[in-house]
Amino acid sequence: MKPRVLLVLFAAALASACSGTLGPGGNGGAVVLQKQTFKLLKTPDPEFEASLADLLSGSYDTAAKNHAGDRPMDIGFTYSMSPKGAVNPYSEIEVSCIVREKHAGRAARALCRDLFRDLGVKLRRALAARQE
Repeated sequence: MKPRVLLVLFAAALASACSGTLGPGGNGGAVVLQKQTFKLLKTPDPEFEASLADLLSGSYDTAAKNHAGDRPMDIGFTYSMSPKGAVNPYSEIEVSCIVREKHAGRAARALCRDLFRDLGVKLRRALAARQE
């Protein structure tokens, strides 16, 4: 490929990534509706870090069930988690609430709030148990 074509493709990919859209645009795409950062332990704790996936999955299940009953896939709801700590990557995590673009209204924002609220409660309990 010519360098100019590669540059145009790279610019298009970068613009798409910066817009917060995952996948194709329009009603079929997914958007990062909200993000929240959670502060965790200052020192590495592999056991706690391994439990994060289960805590997040449980919060997802709770939020999805509250909003979609037995059909959570109908709302196109998912999440992602990224380590954000400077020295210890898992001293902070950023959780993104992702929904289908066509569902990104008020109900989806409430869904994201429920996800973050439930996860915050679970993380506080897990962190408190580690400090006992």
